[in-house]
Amino acid sequence: MPDAAVTPKPRSIPKPLTSDERALCERVAARLHSDLGTLVAQLPESVQSGSGMAKHLGIVRNTTQRVAHALRDQLPSTQTLVKLPGVKGLEQMLEAMQAVGLPRQSIEIAQIAVTQFDQLINTLAGSHTKLAARINAPDSTDSEHGLGAIEQRQALFRSAIGVTGRSAQTGISLYAFRRSPENPEVLQRALASGLLQTTIVPGGMPVVIRAGDTLQWDDPENRSFDLLDDSKPEGNTPQALIKEFTTHPLPTVSSQGSADNLVQVIDPAQLDGPQTLDVITAMRANHPFTDPQTGKVTLDEVWSLVNCPTAQLIFDVYLHRELERMVRPTIDAQLWYPNLSSPGGQRWITRYPSPPRLELLGEGLARAQTKLHPRHSELTRLFFDRLGWDPSDYVGFRCEVIYPIWRAGYCMSFQPVVSDER
Repeated sequence: MPDAAVTPKPRSIPKPLTSDERALCERVAARLHSDLGTLVAQLPESVQSGSGMAKHLGIVRNTTQRVAHALRDQLPSTQTLVKLPGVKGLEQMLEAMQAVGLPRQSIEIAQIAVTQFDQLINTLAGSHTKLAARINAPDSTDSEHGLGAIEQRQALFRSAIGVTGRSAQTGISLYAFRRSPENPEVLQRALASGLLQTTIVPGGMPVVIRAGDTLQWDDPENRSFDLLDDSKPEGNTPQALIKEFTTHPLPTVSSQGSADNLVQVIDPAQLDGPQTLDVITAMRANHPFTDPQTGKVTLDEVWSLVNCPTAQLIFDVYLHRELERMVRPTIDAQLWYPNLSSPGGQRWITRYPSPPRLELLGEGLARAQTKLHPRHSELTRLFFDRLGWDPSDYVGFRCEVIYPIWRAGYCMSFQPVVSDER
């Protein structure tokens, strides 16, 4: 009598992560990425690759290669947890790092992150492999969860109007960067920024447009900060305005500050009652192409700061082709500290949940138009015309946000292109 057919037991399908579970994974990934990155950066530069770390630390290559691969993520995500080795591998690496003399404090901080990773695995899946399966489950989407959702951002926008006495329908930050044709050691930056349908009520805070940088560069001959007509942004500066996109009669622009912190106060032509106006200003500046303190390219972060409660933000950055080939962009929103800093340099501490999206516009201005501003393509073309730069030589990136977080800094980060280790 033939044996009865054995029906194979169906494989269990991984349960997708909930939005709250995904947010928790993203938080643990951000901390691991930061703390492990700090440790790896303290190793000799020649051994920071996967194979180099394995030889230097005396541990298996698979562990260090997975760490090196995960640290290449410009913005950590749930996939960072998939790329990392398991908890035992990370603990062995930390022990080896301590044995070769890395600072005890840095290792203790990283150990806390590894312990949280262990707790996350035990809570959500039971093993690293099962956690990776849940992260990659077909229905485990990256949909926006409750924290920082549009309803919360809208409520903050409305409350901030009541606190500040000002608001705007649209905030615009439009940047362009290139290496100087005359001096390859100089990075040229241009910025058009402003507010559309910005309203000021009597007694409310003034409209202020700010620009600046955080670089230290002792080269006053090359370091400059000028308006598009090459005049200095000092005193009463109506020439700072892009008049074609500013309400008439033109408001008064009072420019003051320094090359690293320019403040432009906008006063409406009439002071009676609430005033609503459009105002766009533009400037250009020269910076060192490489940071004299670190030797790295200074194009690392570009910011759009939400000083005024704003219903929608358009944040565009155009890079000359030469620059675009050198870097890869990411976007996030940061709690804005003075000088655009984070406590201890740890960006994961100040990063808001639910990061915004980054869009590639491609070469030229064919995709410069946006529903958030019907004349945005016209503004962008005029901006390049005033600069005398050919827009077909540039590649654009865009971040659009409905109800951007008041007092947040939207940060487009640019990481150097690194070839994958073979």
